[in-house]
Amino acid sequence: MYALVVVGNGNGSAGYGEGKASDAAKAVMFATRNAIKAMNHIPRYDDRTIFHDIEHKFKATKLVLWARRPGFGCRVAPIIHEICECIGIQDLAGKIHGSRNPMNVIKTVFEALKTQRIPSDLAKARGLRLIDVNHTYYQGITPTRSGRPKF
Repeated sequence: MYALVVVGNGNGSAGYGEGKASDAAKAVMFATRNAIKAMNHIPRYDDRTIFHDIEHKFKATKLVLWARRPGFGCRVAPIIHEICECIGIQDLAGKIHGSRNPMNVIKTVFEALKTQRIPSDLAKARGLRLIDVNHTYYQGITPTRSGRPKF
């Protein structure tokens, strides 16, 4: 039997794992153990969405993810929706082109989310202050922990 598991804490950390065994329960146990070992932090804008629109390709799977306004919801394929719940992403739109093989889709989503450029990286690369980058790209709204923008 083969099992594919995605785990997360709903607060920005998630991972995926796969397991093989002769029994389904053992396969799920191995997959869960591998997923916990592979957990990584995924940066989120305002603790609800991604920082920018993402296009990513992994093998034959092409993925497009769009950041959305508060209250929009997760309008994506069911596999991506489950990953978003594990990570804690609430507002997202997306489309899968090409192969929809579950393992390739999951790997594509995790690779795409890891390639996000967060504002501190943009500021460092351009020699700007973080405040200037937030003002230019995020209309002066700084992301907060509470989910409400500071003006």
